[in-house]
Amino acid sequence: MTLRPRQKFLSPGVSTFNHANEGFDAASCTSEDSFTTHSPIITSTPSPNVFDSSQLSHEQAHDPDIRRIISQLNRSNHLDSTLSSSFIIKNGILNKLITLTPTSRRRLSVPYLPSSMIRSFLTAMHDDPFQGGHFSFDKMMSKIRTRYWWPHMKHDVHRHVQACVPCNQYNYSRQKKPGHLQPIPPIAIPFSIIGMDFCGPFLESPRENKYVLVVTDLFTHFVTAIPLPTNTAEITALSLFRHIFCRFGICSTLITDQGTHFNNNLMRAFQHLLGYNHILSTPYHPQTNGVVERFNASMVVQISKLQQKHHNNWDDYLDAVVFAYNSSKHKTTQYSPFELLFGRCPTLPIDSPPQYFQFDRPNNYFVHLQKILQIYHQQAKLNIMNQQRYHKKYYDQNRRDPHYIVGDRVFTKIFAARGKLDPRYSAEPKIIVQTSHPTYTVRHEATGLEHRYHVSDLRPVTLAYVDNEST
Repeated sequence: MTLRPRQKFLSPGVSTFNHANEGFDAASCTSEDSFTTHSPIITSTPSPNVFDSSQLSHEQAHDPDIRRIISQLNRSNHLDSTLSSSFIIKNGILNKLITLTPTSRRRLSVPYLPSSMIRSFLTAMHDDPFQGGHFSFDKMMSKIRTRYWWPHMKHDVHRHVQACVPCNQYNYSRQKKPGHLQPIPPIAIPFSIIGMDFCGPFLESPRENKYVLVVTDLFTHFVTAIPLPTNTAEITALSLFRHIFCRFGICSTLITDQGTHFNNNLMRAFQHLLGYNHILSTPYHPQTNGVVERFNASMVVQISKLQQKHHNNWDDYLDAVVFAYNSSKHKTTQYSPFELLFGRCPTLPIDSPPQYFQFDRPNNYFVHLQKILQIYHQQAKLNIMNQQRYHKKYYDQNRRDPHYIVGDRVFTKIFAARGKLDPRYSAEPKIIVQTSHPTYTVRHEATGLEHRYHVSDLRPVTLAYVDNEST
Protein backbone atom coordinates (compact mmCIF):
# COMPACT_ATOMS: atom_id res chain seq x y z
CA MET A 1 0.00 0.00 0.00
CA THR A 2 1.41 3.37 -1.04
CA LEU A 3 0.90 6.30 1.29
CA ARG A 4 0.47 9.73 -0.27
CA PRO A 5 0.81 13.03 1.58
CA ARG A 6 -2.48 14.72 2.46
CA GLN A 7 -3.43 17.45 0.00
CA LYS A 8 -4.23 20.97 1.08
CA PHE A 9 -7.91 21.87 0.97
CA LEU A 10 -8.63 25.47 0.15
CA SER A 11 -11.86 27.28 0.71
CA PRO A 12 -14.84 26.25 -1.45
CA GLY A 13 -14.71 27.55 -5.00
CA VAL A 14 -10.88 28.00 -5.01
CA SER A 15 -9.11 25.73 -7.45
CA THR A 16 -5.88 23.99 -6.42
CA PHE A 17 -4.60 23.79 -10.00
CA ASN A 18 -1.12 25.27 -10.29
CA HIS A 19 0.68 25.55 -13.62
CA ALA A 20 3.98 25.90 -11.82
CA ASN A 21 3.65 22.45 -10.31
CA GLU A 22 5.39 20.26 -12.86
CA GLY A 23 4.49 17.07 -10.99
CA PHE A 24 0.77 17.67 -11.51
CA ASP A 25 -0.99 16.71 -14.70
CA ALA A 26 -4.39 15.48 -15.74
CA ALA A 27 -3.29 11.87 -16.02
CA SER A 28 -1.99 11.72 -12.44
CA CYS A 29 -5.30 12.93 -10.94
CA THR A 30 -7.66 10.14 -9.89
CA SER A 31 -11.44 10.49 -9.87
CA GLU A 32 -11.37 10.97 -6.09
CA ASP A 33 -8.75 13.69 -6.37
CA SER A 34 -10.79 15.42 -9.05
CA PHE A 35 -13.84 15.47 -6.82
CA THR A 36 -12.12 16.84 -3.74
CA THR A 37 -9.99 19.46 -5.46
CA HIS A 38 -12.06 20.66 -8.39
CA SER A 39 -15.67 19.87 -7.40
CA PRO A 40 -16.11 21.05 -3.81
CA ILE A 41 -19.48 20.48 -2.22
CA ILE A 42 -21.23 23.84 -1.97
CA THR A 43 -24.54 23.99 -0.15
CA SER A 44 -25.37 27.54 -1.20
CA THR A 45 -24.34 30.15 -3.69
CA PRO A 46 -21.46 32.27 -2.33
CA SER A 47 -22.47 35.84 -1.70
CA PRO A 48 -20.90 38.63 -3.77
CA ASN A 49 -20.51 40.63 -0.52
CA VAL A 50 -17.36 38.98 0.80
CA PHE A 51 -16.48 40.00 4.34
CA ASP A 52 -12.91 41.35 4.56
CA SER A 53 -11.69 41.87 8.13
CA SER A 54 -8.64 43.79 6.88
CA GLN A 55 -10.96 46.67 5.95
CA LEU A 56 -12.15 47.08 9.54
CA SER A 57 -9.91 50.02 10.40
CA HIS A 58 -10.75 51.82 7.15
CA GLU A 59 -14.52 51.31 7.55
CA GLN A 60 -14.44 52.37 11.21
CA ALA A 61 -12.80 55.63 10.19
CA HIS A 62 -15.76 56.37 7.90
CA ASP A 63 -18.49 55.37 10.34
CA PRO A 64 -19.96 58.50 12.04
CA ASP A 65 -21.05 56.70 15.24
CA ILE A 66 -17.66 55.08 15.71
CA ARG A 67 -15.83 58.34 15.00
CA ARG A 68 -17.94 60.11 17.62
CA ILE A 69 -17.09 57.51 20.29
CA ILE A 70 -13.38 57.57 19.43
CA SER A 71 -13.39 61.36 19.57
CA GLN A 72 -14.95 61.33 23.04
CA LEU A 73 -12.50 58.68 24.28
CA ASN A 74 -9.53 60.73 23.04
CA ARG A 75 -10.61 63.78 25.04
CA SER A 76 -8.78 63.00 28.26
CA ASN A 77 -10.06 66.12 30.04
CA HIS A 78 -13.72 65.32 29.27
CA LEU A 79 -13.54 61.58 29.78
CA ASP A 80 -16.92 59.93 30.18
CA SER A 81 -16.66 57.21 32.82
CA THR A 82 -19.60 55.28 31.32
CA LEU A 83 -18.09 55.45 27.86
CA SER A 84 -14.61 54.45 28.99
CA SER A 85 -15.99 51.46 30.87
CA SER A 86 -17.80 50.25 27.75
CA PHE A 87 -15.29 50.91 24.97
CA ILE A 88 -11.55 50.74 24.49
CA ILE A 89 -9.20 51.51 21.61
CA LYS A 90 -6.74 48.71 20.79
CA ASN A 91 -4.27 49.04 17.92
CA GLY A 92 -6.33 51.84 16.42
CA ILE A 93 -9.53 49.72 16.45
CA LEU A 94 -12.51 50.62 18.61
CA ASN A 95 -13.47 47.62 20.78
CA LYS A 96 -16.56 46.95 22.87
CA LEU A 97 -16.11 45.52 26.37
CA ILE A 98 -18.60 42.69 26.95
CA THR A 99 -19.30 39.98 29.52
CA LEU A 100 -20.21 36.52 28.28
CA THR A 101 -22.55 35.83 31.22
CA PRO A 102 -24.51 38.19 33.50
CA THR A 103 -22.60 36.99 36.59
CA SER A 104 -19.16 36.95 35.01
CA ARG A 105 -16.61 39.53 36.17
CA ARG A 106 -14.26 38.85 33.29
CA ARG A 107 -14.75 41.19 30.36
CA LEU A 108 -13.82 40.54 26.77
CA SER A 109 -12.97 43.18 24.16
CA VAL A 110 -14.37 42.62 20.67
CA PRO A 111 -14.16 44.96 17.65
CA TYR A 112 -17.03 47.35 17.00
CA LEU A 113 -18.33 46.36 13.55
CA PRO A 114 -19.23 49.40 11.39
CA SER A 115 -22.65 49.43 9.76
CA SER A 116 -21.16 49.22 6.26
CA MET A 117 -19.76 45.74 7.02
CA ILE A 118 -22.74 44.21 8.85
CA ARG A 119 -24.50 42.82 5.79
CA SER A 120 -21.44 41.06 4.37
CA PHE A 121 -20.53 39.78 7.84
CA LEU A 122 -23.99 38.29 8.40
CA THR A 123 -23.87 36.67 4.98
CA ALA A 124 -20.48 35.15 5.71
CA MET A 125 -21.48 33.88 9.15
CA HIS A 126 -24.78 32.34 8.03
CA ASP A 127 -24.79 31.59 4.30
CA ASP A 128 -21.22 30.39 3.91
CA PRO A 129 -21.19 26.55 4.03
CA PHE A 130 -17.97 26.41 6.06
CA GLN A 131 -18.52 29.23 8.57
CA GLY A 132 -22.29 29.23 9.00
CA GLY A 133 -23.94 26.37 7.15
CA HIS A 134 -27.41 27.96 7.50
CA PHE A 135 -27.69 26.98 11.16
CA SER A 136 -30.03 28.58 13.68
CA PHE A 137 -29.97 31.96 15.39
CA ASP A 138 -28.53 30.53 18.62
CA LYS A 139 -25.62 28.82 16.89
CA MET A 140 -24.93 31.91 14.83
CA MET A 141 -24.95 34.18 17.89
CA SER A 142 -22.58 31.89 19.78
CA LYS A 143 -20.00 32.41 17.03
CA ILE A 144 -20.57 36.14 16.54
CA ARG A 145 -20.71 37.46 20.09
CA THR A 146 -17.04 36.63 20.86
CA ARG A 147 -15.79 38.10 17.57
CA TYR A 148 -17.64 41.37 16.88
CA TRP A 149 -20.21 43.72 18.35
CA TRP A 150 -22.55 46.41 17.06
CA PRO A 151 -25.78 48.01 18.36
CA HIS A 152 -28.95 45.91 18.00
CA MET A 153 -26.83 42.91 17.05
CA LYS A 154 -29.32 40.26 18.21
CA HIS A 155 -32.15 41.91 16.30
CA ASP A 156 -30.13 42.08 13.08
CA VAL A 157 -28.95 38.48 13.36
CA HIS A 158 -32.47 37.25 14.05
CA ARG A 159 -33.84 39.20 11.09
CA HIS A 160 -31.13 37.85 8.78
CA VAL A 161 -31.91 34.24 9.75
CA GLN A 162 -35.64 34.83 9.32
CA ALA A 163 -35.11 36.37 5.87
CA CYS A 164 -32.91 33.52 4.61
CA VAL A 165 -34.72 31.90 1.65
CA PRO A 166 -33.05 28.44 1.88
CA CYS A 167 -33.83 28.32 5.61
CA ASN A 168 -37.48 29.14 4.93
CA GLN A 169 -37.60 26.48 2.23
CA TYR A 170 -35.98 23.60 4.06
CA ASN A 171 -36.20 24.19 7.82
CA TYR A 172 -38.52 21.96 9.80
CA SER A 173 -40.40 23.89 12.47
CA ARG A 174 -40.48 22.18 15.87
CA GLN A 175 -43.02 24.64 17.19
CA LYS A 176 -46.77 24.18 17.08
CA LYS A 177 -48.29 25.02 13.72
CA PRO A 178 -49.50 28.63 13.70
CA GLY A 179 -53.18 29.46 13.70
CA HIS A 180 -55.67 29.33 16.57
CA LEU A 181 -58.61 26.96 16.60
CA GLN A 182 -61.74 28.35 14.92
CA PRO A 183 -64.69 26.24 16.15
CA ILE A 184 -67.93 26.26 14.17
CA PRO A 185 -70.68 27.85 16.32
CA PRO A 186 -73.34 25.19 17.04
CA ILE A 187 -76.86 25.68 15.71
CA ALA A 188 -79.48 23.75 17.71
CA ILE A 189 -81.27 22.54 14.57
CA PRO A 190 -80.59 18.99 13.34
CA PHE A 191 -79.22 18.74 9.80
CA SER A 192 -78.80 22.48 9.46
CA ILE A 193 -75.01 22.14 9.00
CA ILE A 194 -73.71 18.83 7.65
CA GLY A 195 -70.28 17.55 6.68
CA MET A 196 -69.65 15.11 3.85
CA ASP A 197 -66.60 13.10 2.85
CA PHE A 198 -65.61 9.94 1.01
CA CYS A 199 -63.85 7.10 2.78
CA GLY A 200 -61.93 4.58 0.68
CA PRO A 201 -61.22 2.99 -1.68
CA PHE A 202 -61.61 -0.35 0.07
CA LEU A 203 -61.20 -3.79 -1.44
CA GLU A 204 -64.16 -4.41 -3.73
CA SER A 205 -66.97 -6.22 -1.91
CA PRO A 206 -69.18 -8.93 -3.45
CA ARG A 207 -71.73 -6.14 -4.02
CA GLU A 208 -69.03 -4.28 -6.01
CA ASN A 209 -68.79 -1.45 -3.48
CA LYS A 210 -65.43 0.28 -2.99
CA TYR A 211 -66.28 3.61 -1.31
CA VAL A 212 -68.36 4.94 1.56
CA LEU A 213 -70.00 8.36 1.38
CA VAL A 214 -70.20 9.60 4.98
CA VAL A 215 -72.59 12.44 5.91
CA THR A 216 -72.61 13.76 9.48
CA ASP A 217 -74.92 16.27 11.13
CA LEU A 218 -72.61 18.65 13.00
CA PHE A 219 -75.15 19.28 15.79
CA THR A 220 -76.50 15.82 16.69
CA HIS A 221 -73.45 14.00 15.21
CA PHE A 222 -75.91 11.61 13.54
CA VAL A 223 -74.09 9.69 10.80
CA THR A 224 -75.35 8.33 7.50
CA ALA A 225 -72.95 6.05 5.62
CA ILE A 226 -73.70 5.02 2.04
CA PRO A 227 -71.66 2.24 0.33
CA LEU A 228 -70.97 3.06 -3.32
CA PRO A 229 -69.12 1.46 -6.25
CA THR A 230 -67.57 4.76 -7.43
CA ASN A 231 -67.05 8.31 -6.18
CA THR A 232 -68.01 10.33 -9.26
CA ALA A 233 -69.78 13.68 -9.11
CA GLU A 234 -72.99 12.15 -10.50
CA ILE A 235 -73.29 9.42 -7.88
CA THR A 236 -72.32 11.91 -5.13
CA ALA A 237 -75.12 14.32 -6.02
CA LEU A 238 -77.65 11.49 -6.41
CA SER A 239 -76.74 9.90 -3.07
CA LEU A 240 -76.90 13.26 -1.28
CA PHE A 241 -80.36 13.89 -2.68
CA ARG A 242 -81.81 10.41 -2.03
CA HIS A 243 -80.30 9.54 1.34
CA ILE A 244 -80.07 12.97 3.00
CA PHE A 245 -82.28 15.64 1.47
CA CYS A 246 -85.24 13.30 0.86
CA ARG A 247 -85.07 12.05 4.48
CA PHE A 248 -84.00 15.03 6.57
CA GLY A 249 -84.68 18.03 4.34
CA ILE A 250 -82.35 20.53 2.67
CA CYS A 251 -79.46 21.66 4.85
CA SER A 252 -78.45 25.30 5.17
CA THR A 253 -74.69 24.58 4.90
CA LEU A 254 -72.74 21.68 3.42
CA ILE A 255 -69.02 21.34 4.27
CA THR A 256 -66.71 19.21 2.10
CA ASP A 257 -63.12 19.10 0.99
CA GLN A 258 -62.01 20.23 -2.47
CA GLY A 259 -62.04 16.78 -4.08
CA THR A 260 -63.18 16.67 -7.70
CA HIS A 261 -66.30 14.72 -6.69
CA PHE A 262 -67.40 17.72 -4.57
CA ASN A 263 -65.89 20.69 -6.39
CA ASN A 264 -67.39 20.52 -9.89
CA ASN A 265 -70.01 22.14 -12.11
CA LEU A 266 -72.67 19.53 -11.30
CA MET A 267 -72.43 20.10 -7.54
CA ARG A 268 -72.48 23.87 -8.08
CA ALA A 269 -75.63 23.58 -10.20
CA PHE A 270 -77.14 21.28 -7.56
CA GLN A 271 -76.35 23.86 -4.88
CA HIS A 272 -78.01 26.72 -6.79
CA LEU A 273 -81.04 24.55 -7.58
CA LEU A 274 -81.74 23.58 -3.96
CA GLY A 275 -80.46 26.79 -2.34
CA TYR A 276 -77.96 25.60 0.27
CA ASN A 277 -74.50 27.01 1.00
CA HIS A 278 -71.53 24.82 0.01
CA ILE A 279 -68.28 25.50 1.90
CA LEU A 280 -65.06 23.99 0.58
CA SER A 281 -62.37 23.41 3.20
CA THR A 282 -58.81 24.63 2.71
CA PRO A 283 -56.65 22.08 0.84
CA TYR A 284 -54.64 19.76 3.09
CA HIS A 285 -56.45 21.01 6.18
CA PRO A 286 -58.87 18.21 7.23
CA GLN A 287 -59.56 19.89 10.59
CA THR A 288 -62.22 22.00 8.85
CA ASN A 289 -64.35 18.86 8.49
CA GLY A 290 -62.95 17.20 11.60
CA VAL A 291 -66.23 15.60 12.78
CA VAL A 292 -66.49 13.53 9.60
CA GLU A 293 -62.77 12.73 9.54
CA ARG A 294 -62.87 11.37 13.09
CA PHE A 295 -65.82 9.09 12.32
CA ASN A 296 -64.10 7.79 9.19
CA ALA A 297 -61.12 6.71 11.27
CA SER A 298 -63.38 4.95 13.79
CA MET A 299 -65.50 3.30 11.11
CA VAL A 300 -62.52 1.75 9.33
CA VAL A 301 -61.23 0.24 12.58
CA GLN A 302 -64.63 -1.21 13.57
CA ILE A 303 -65.39 -2.68 10.15
CA SER A 304 -61.96 -4.27 9.91
CA LYS A 305 -62.69 -6.13 13.16
CA LEU A 306 -65.99 -7.53 11.89
CA GLN A 307 -65.49 -8.40 8.23
CA GLN A 308 -64.79 -12.01 7.28
CA LYS A 309 -61.27 -12.69 6.14
CA HIS A 310 -60.75 -13.16 2.40
CA HIS A 311 -64.41 -12.28 1.69
CA ASN A 312 -64.16 -8.47 1.82
CA ASN A 313 -67.78 -8.25 2.93
CA TRP A 314 -67.17 -5.04 4.84
CA ASP A 315 -70.37 -3.45 3.50
CA ASP A 316 -72.45 -6.17 5.23
CA TYR A 317 -71.48 -4.66 8.57
CA LEU A 318 -71.57 -0.99 7.63
CA ASP A 319 -75.17 -0.26 8.71
CA ALA A 320 -74.70 -2.10 12.01
CA VAL A 321 -71.52 -0.18 12.83
CA VAL A 322 -73.22 3.14 12.02
CA PHE A 323 -76.22 2.27 14.20
CA ALA A 324 -73.93 1.29 17.08
CA TYR A 325 -72.25 4.69 16.76
CA ASN A 326 -75.52 6.64 16.52
CA SER A 327 -76.96 4.87 19.58
CA SER A 328 -73.88 5.56 21.77
CA LYS A 329 -73.43 8.67 23.91
CA HIS A 330 -71.20 11.24 22.26
CA LYS A 331 -68.52 12.82 24.44
CA THR A 332 -69.18 16.34 23.13
CA THR A 333 -72.98 16.49 23.37
CA GLN A 334 -73.34 14.01 26.29
CA TYR A 335 -76.27 12.47 24.35
CA SER A 336 -76.43 9.83 21.68
CA PRO A 337 -77.06 11.12 18.14
CA PHE A 338 -80.21 8.96 18.05
CA GLU A 339 -81.61 10.69 21.17
CA LEU A 340 -80.98 14.18 19.84
CA LEU A 341 -82.66 13.38 16.54
CA PHE A 342 -85.68 11.30 17.66
CA GLY A 343 -86.12 12.37 21.28
CA ARG A 344 -85.84 8.85 22.70
CA CYS A 345 -83.33 6.08 23.22
CA PRO A 346 -83.32 3.26 20.66
CA THR A 347 -84.60 -0.14 21.69
CA LEU A 348 -81.84 -2.74 21.71
CA PRO A 349 -82.06 -6.55 21.79
CA ILE A 350 -80.83 -6.55 25.39
CA ASP A 351 -83.77 -4.38 26.52
CA SER A 352 -86.69 -6.08 28.27
CA PRO A 353 -89.96 -6.08 26.32
CA PRO A 354 -92.59 -3.62 27.59
CA GLN A 355 -95.13 -5.01 30.06
CA TYR A 356 -97.96 -2.84 28.79
CA PHE A 357 -98.75 -0.48 25.94
CA GLN A 358 -99.88 3.10 26.40
CA PHE A 359 -101.71 4.73 23.53
CA ASP A 360 -101.45 8.51 23.37
CA ARG A 361 -103.13 10.87 21.03
CA PRO A 362 -100.78 12.04 18.25
CA ASN A 363 -101.13 15.64 19.39
CA ASN A 364 -100.18 14.76 22.97
CA TYR A 365 -97.14 12.84 21.78
CA PHE A 366 -96.13 15.76 19.55
CA VAL A 367 -96.27 18.25 22.44
CA HIS A 368 -94.33 15.87 24.67
CA LEU A 369 -91.72 15.26 21.96
CA GLN A 370 -91.30 19.00 21.39
CA LYS A 371 -90.59 19.59 25.08
CA ILE A 372 -88.15 16.69 25.28
CA LEU A 373 -86.26 17.72 22.14
CA GLN A 374 -86.10 21.35 23.26
CA ILE A 375 -84.49 20.29 26.54
CA TYR A 376 -82.13 17.88 24.78
CA HIS A 377 -81.08 20.41 22.15
CA GLN A 378 -80.51 23.28 24.59
CA GLN A 379 -78.40 21.11 26.87
CA ALA A 380 -76.51 19.58 23.94
CA LYS A 381 -75.72 23.05 22.59
CA LEU A 382 -74.32 24.10 25.98
CA ASN A 383 -72.27 20.91 26.15
CA ILE A 384 -70.89 21.51 22.65
CA MET A 385 -69.93 25.09 23.49
CA ASN A 386 -68.22 23.99 26.72
CA GLN A 387 -66.24 21.34 24.85
CA GLN A 388 -65.29 23.86 22.16
CA ARG A 389 -64.01 26.32 24.77
CA TYR A 390 -62.01 23.58 26.46
CA HIS A 391 -60.45 22.34 23.20
CA LYS A 392 -59.73 25.88 21.99
CA LYS A 393 -57.96 26.79 25.24
CA TYR A 394 -55.81 23.66 25.04
CA TYR A 395 -55.15 24.01 21.29
CA ASP A 396 -54.30 27.73 21.36
CA GLN A 397 -51.89 27.46 24.29
CA ASN A 398 -48.37 28.58 23.28
CA ARG A 399 -49.46 28.75 19.64
CA ARG A 400 -48.90 31.77 17.39
CA ASP A 401 -51.80 33.20 15.41
CA PRO A 402 -50.28 35.45 12.73
CA HIS A 403 -52.57 37.68 10.68
CA TYR A 404 -51.67 38.81 7.16
CA ILE A 405 -53.01 41.66 5.06
CA VAL A 406 -53.42 42.06 1.32
CA GLY A 407 -50.03 42.69 -0.25
CA ASP A 408 -48.00 40.69 2.26
CA ARG A 409 -45.50 38.24 0.79
CA VAL A 410 -45.34 34.67 2.07
CA PHE A 411 -43.75 31.32 1.34
CA THR A 412 -46.28 28.51 0.80
CA LYS A 413 -45.96 24.90 1.90
CA ILE A 414 -45.25 22.26 -0.77
CA PHE A 415 -47.64 19.31 -0.40
CA ALA A 416 -46.54 17.22 -3.36
CA ALA A 417 -44.63 14.01 -2.67
CA ARG A 418 -40.99 14.87 -2.01
CA GLY A 419 -37.76 13.33 -0.86
CA LYS A 420 -35.98 14.07 2.38
CA LEU A 421 -33.69 16.60 0.67
CA ASP A 422 -36.45 18.43 -1.20
CA PRO A 423 -37.71 21.85 -0.01
CA ARG A 424 -40.73 22.08 2.27
CA TYR A 425 -41.76 25.57 1.16
CA SER A 426 -41.81 27.46 -2.12
CA ALA A 427 -38.62 29.09 -3.39
CA GLU A 428 -40.36 32.23 -4.65
CA PRO A 429 -42.52 34.40 -2.39
CA LYS A 430 -46.19 34.75 -3.26
CA ILE A 431 -48.43 37.72 -2.62
CA ILE A 432 -51.64 37.64 -0.58
CA VAL A 433 -54.60 38.93 -2.60
CA GLN A 434 -57.54 38.00 -0.35
CA THR A 435 -57.88 37.48 3.39
CA SER A 436 -60.43 35.56 5.42
CA HIS A 437 -58.47 34.55 8.50
CA PRO A 438 -57.41 31.81 8.97
CA THR A 439 -57.69 31.19 5.20
CA TYR A 440 -55.76 33.28 2.66
CA THR A 441 -55.72 33.42 -1.13
CA VAL A 442 -52.22 33.86 -2.56
CA ARG A 443 -51.08 34.62 -6.09
CA HIS A 444 -47.91 33.54 -7.87
CA GLU A 445 -46.78 36.74 -9.56
CA ALA A 446 -45.01 35.02 -12.47
CA THR A 447 -47.92 32.77 -13.48
CA GLY A 448 -50.87 34.65 -11.99
CA LEU A 449 -52.26 31.42 -10.50
CA GLU A 450 -54.18 31.76 -7.24
CA HIS A 451 -54.60 29.17 -4.48
CA ARG A 452 -56.11 29.10 -0.99
CA TYR A 453 -53.97 28.24 2.03
CA HIS A 454 -54.56 27.88 5.74
CA VAL A 455 -52.45 30.17 7.91
CA SER A 456 -50.56 27.12 9.25
CA ASP A 457 -49.17 26.48 5.75
CA LEU A 458 -47.69 29.97 5.28
CA ARG A 459 -44.36 31.47 6.30
CA PRO A 460 -43.87 35.24 6.28
CA VAL A 461 -41.18 36.82 4.12
CA THR A 462 -38.84 38.90 6.30
CA LEU A 463 -36.67 41.72 5.00
CA ALA A 464 -32.97 41.18 5.54
CA TYR A 465 -30.63 43.73 7.16
CA VAL A 466 -30.25 46.91 5.12
CA ASP A 467 -27.58 49.42 6.10
CA ASN A 468 -28.08 53.16 5.89
CA GLU A 469 -25.87 53.55 2.85
CA SER A 470 -27.99 51.24 0.70
CA THR A 471 -31.32 52.87 1.55
